[in-house]
Amino acid sequence: MAMSLIKYAFSIGELNEQQLTKAEQYKAETGSNDETVIRDMKLLSDEKLLKVYGSLYGYHTEYEVENKDAGLAQQFKLRDLKTNSFYPVQTGGRITLYTSQPSQLLYIEDAVRDKTGYKGGFDYVITTDNSVSKLIEYAFKDNDEGVNDADFDISGEGLTNNVIYDVSENDSSGVVNWVNKIFRDAVENRISDVHFEPQEDGFYIRFRSDGSLKIEHKLPLNSARQIINRIKTMSNLDVNTSKAIQDGNCRLDLFGKVVDLRVSVIPAVNGENLVVRVLDQNKMSLDMSMIGFSKENEKKFLKIIQKPKGIILLTGPTGSGKSTSLYAALSALNTTDRCIITFEDPIEYRIPGIVQVQINQAMGVTFPQALKSGLRQDIEVALVGEIRDVETASIAFDAANTGHMVFSTLHTNSAASSILRLVKMGVEPYMISSTLIAVINQRLAKRICPYCKEEYHLEKDSPYRKVLKCGDKDVRLYRGRGCSKCGGDGYKGRVAIQEFLILTEELGEILDKGGTTFEIEQAAVKNGMKKIQQDGIEKALAGITTLDEVHRTVFFDEL
Repeated sequence: MAMSLIKYAFSIGELNEQQLTKAEQYKAETGSNDETVIRDMKLLSDEKLLKVYGSLYGYHTEYEVENKDAGLAQQFKLRDLKTNSFYPVQTGGRITLYTSQPSQLLYIEDAVRDKTGYKGGFDYVITTDNSVSKLIEYAFKDNDEGVNDADFDISGEGLTNNVIYDVSENDSSGVVNWVNKIFRDAVENRISDVHFEPQEDGFYIRFRSDGSLKIEHKLPLNSARQIINRIKTMSNLDVNTSKAIQDGNCRLDLFGKVVDLRVSVIPAVNGENLVVRVLDQNKMSLDMSMIGFSKENEKKFLKIIQKPKGIILLTGPTGSGKSTSLYAALSALNTTDRCIITFEDPIEYRIPGIVQVQINQAMGVTFPQALKSGLRQDIEVALVGEIRDVETASIAFDAANTGHMVFSTLHTNSAASSILRLVKMGVEPYMISSTLIAVINQRLAKRICPYCKEEYHLEKDSPYRKVLKCGDKDVRLYRGRGCSKCGGDGYKGRVAIQEFLILTEELGEILDKGGTTFEIEQAAVKNGMKKIQQDGIEKALAGITTLDEVHRTVFFDEL
């Protein structure tokens, strides 16, 4: 749904403008979802929150729910019901779902269908956390089952015989315990990548958090093979060779939450080096303000993505949040009267209501072939994961020119250079100037930890005064002291810093005349584009990130 819970509550008069502003600020600072923000700030009573839910989703609400039949609920694990706050009841061949988390209903539906084989439709009742807890307590009142935090299952997606691995910490195998602990810690701490690196002096396990790598464990070197082979087995990779490059994946079921792991293995001097990308579907934010769009850019973006045709590009290096920004755009466009299809390699996050196609070179499913076929699927919007060659670029631009809205990415250093990169690929300048709508260049900088953020004044001799062009003026900035919440770093989470180039008639003329990157960039700035460094400066002055982070991310030429 395009409108967030907080904004919807404001739109129907349950929150005033001041509450809206404070809620969005708290959300940006903490990275919490809308429900958590409302509850933490006590903006709405449970009763009013139910009212908002009912209006937003169109579902029946009940403030207090009496004990319901426990037959279906008892087929589920207690921890799954508690974690996802739902209670299923089957009556007359139809299932009613009681929940306090309506945003999770699609996941809950899938969980119920997988567990029971149920093929019919669902009825929904939105109620309070307390009511759901009481229903669960009633169902399991004579059951001693408890929640063991160490107990979770790992299933290998695509594994032969659909093997499900029990990797509870009570397993007799020590390697299982270690793998269990590593991935549980990674998910709980919002780790994006886990590196398993055999070195001469030991086996290092490093976590990437908010873009930075840190050593989490150092184990004896002789433990490397067992742990790596365990992960290879989970991912359906060949454990009998250590000399081949391999890629695989598996899926974690962690207390009912689905987490995908993307596994890459390469042979190295001291043994196989293995890196796991952790894709937590439950923690992905599709809110543009959370991603880091300034209010000005968010307004521009929401306007241009509504156009009936054209192409919009996201640029930046690997790990700059391009896919997340594109998913946010698709989420805003995702309505029942619009057909959207994506072509991705790999599919990082699953979006309900959107057709997502996995590129598979080995099976002949390439970007050009998939895009050609997809355009025959009666679609309005397409996402091409990456424009890598002239064939993909040509098909994408042809599609945009013939009535489709197309989103894609490029690996370039600036918005302006992206345009000439397309020319070098072989796309005709006239096609670019007539079809390209906008290019967004993006990086990710660390957010200041909201729990230990403090104000300070820029030192008189700071080199950043050249960047800010502030002379001897007093400048108020912010930083994180370091606390237990951020592990002493002073940062928690990340925010996008961007430059937003909208292709105007003037820029098109420069392009048609063979203009340089510098000429295109200068004209874009003249027409209102803020360079990525300026967007970073503004976010630093606003207390979202620091000048050190902006400099690390995009580099200030003045320094």
